[in-house]
Amino acid sequence: MSKLLTESDVRKLIPIGHSKYYELIGSGELRSVKIGRRRFVTEQAVTDYIARLDQDAAA
Repeated sequence: MSKLLTESDVRKLIPIGHSKYYELIGSGELRSVKIGRRRFVTEQAVTDYIARLDQDAAA
């Protein structure tokens, strides 16, 4: 089971700003889930996003 991360948790793992965080979620590049009024990102979504960045860099 993947842990749910808050915005600040994600931004500690990926060096991005507040606006970029929501841009990535809005575009679907960073998958998120909404629980009530709060939005979370899973650890797996962060891992997948970083893997895609790595693949793009290698191409």
